[in-house]
Amino acid sequence: MSTTAVPNTHISVIDAALPGTQPTLNAKILLPALRAALALGCKLQPISRFDRKHYFYWDQPAGYQLTQFYQPLARSGVLQLTTDADGVDTRVHIRQVQIEQDTGKTIAAPPNSLVDLNRVGAPLVEIITDPFPLAEADTAAKVLAKIQAVLRAVDACVLGMEWGGLRADVNVSVRRRGGGDETPLGQRCEIKNLSSFKTVTEAIVSEAARQIAILSAGGTVRGETRGWDAEHAATRRLRGKEGEVDYRYMPEPDLPAVVLTHSVIDKIAATLPPLPDQVVAELTSKYGLAAKDARTLLLWDDGRSGAVVDYYKAVVARVSPADASTGKVVGNWMIHELGGLLATRGIAWAENSVGAPRLAELISLLVAGKITGATAKALLPRLLAAPRESAAAIVQRESLAVAEMSDDQLATAIRSVLDSDEGRDVRARLRDPNAASEKKRKGLRGFVVGRVMRALGGKVQADRVERLLVDMLARGEEA
Repeated sequence: MSTTAVPNTHISVIDAALPGTQPTLNAKILLPALRAALALGCKLQPISRFDRKHYFYWDQPAGYQLTQFYQPLARSGVLQLTTDADGVDTRVHIRQVQIEQDTGKTIAAPPNSLVDLNRVGAPLVEIITDPFPLAEADTAAKVLAKIQAVLRAVDACVLGMEWGGLRADVNVSVRRRGGGDETPLGQRCEIKNLSSFKTVTEAIVSEAARQIAILSAGGTVRGETRGWDAEHAATRRLRGKEGEVDYRYMPEPDLPAVVLTHSVIDKIAATLPPLPDQVVAELTSKYGLAAKDARTLLLWDDGRSGAVVDYYKAVVARVSPADASTGKVVGNWMIHELGGLLATRGIAWAENSVGAPRLAELISLLVAGKITGATAKALLPRLLAAPRESAAAIVQRESLAVAEMSDDQLATAIRSVLDSDEGRDVRARLRDPNAASEKKRKGLRGFVVGRVMRALGGKVQADRVERLLVDMLARGEEA
């Protein structure tokens, strides 16, 4: 259902719960739901059934919501967030994954509330976690981000949270410090329909502060269903929080059970694409990328099932000559050079016109020593602007290749820089080991290298210039 449709323009007779209507199961929800459950390590249930969850509120015309309370689609999963330096995992346990019917969208319009029923009846995949402690409020946002990454990897979530493809209901309770895990959890309040990672963090901070203030004043926290008021950065009461008894769960008589055979489960499990943790492990172990860079490539995928990672692998495979550092070099060029260029120009990765063969050709020219780093960086924007032109063709046409110079010729260029007005002072400070710190001396050498590169039109490798400069200083050679 489009999140931009005019309110209350997509309502079927079933959604409106007109007399005589009966619900039907949208079979298209089953495959993404099963993929999501398996990707989260859940155990699929051979038989799952639907229940009616009764409550009276204007976002549900039928007076009840279809869900899977007693016999959900899957149970007992786990989501691993991190492994610390001591090898200890941080895990969040998934209680169950179930198919549920969506409700309407409540819109605050004081002194009234409005309701949009466009999404009523749409099938949802609901993921319920066990309670987990929050050392920091943004931990919940990180859990959601990890869930979103897993769902995207297995095509169970086409749109991200920022586009309405994922929403969160967050239950918050507080308990006194120092009691340990044995201290009972406080009264929980549920915050409904949070639509961004930032909002999740802000809502948790606000609600925890509200409950602490109530308890500190000697009051009692009441169980409530609350909403997020972005304008006032605070949660607000929607209705009293029903308990399981209040919901009067009962079996849904109009929907049959979902029955899964072992062959179906095995086939879906066998066709799952690699999960984010598996991709990161491959990129770090096989390609030598840092874990942070590997996760950046996954983040850029944006739900396109590995498009950016596949691009990266294609570039690595084409770079010549290849060695152990090729994976890191390509990662640096993709993330920092190409990625930075796209970000600066406001171009989405999907619109990147520098194909893998062309980027690989540019990097190959660089690692083979045929062009300098400065030349390669100058060529990249031109490749982006001219999708059909190759780096090699530009280098040949404009004579941008590294100049073949002897050490004597290069030394002459260095002496020329050191003989300039600014160069004389730099030379004196470089020759005197007590004149500057090593960090400062490195900056002075960089000044000389930069001036030499400029004088030679950027057609010589900077590291070669610096090596020769250091060697000349070590020999005490007079300029």
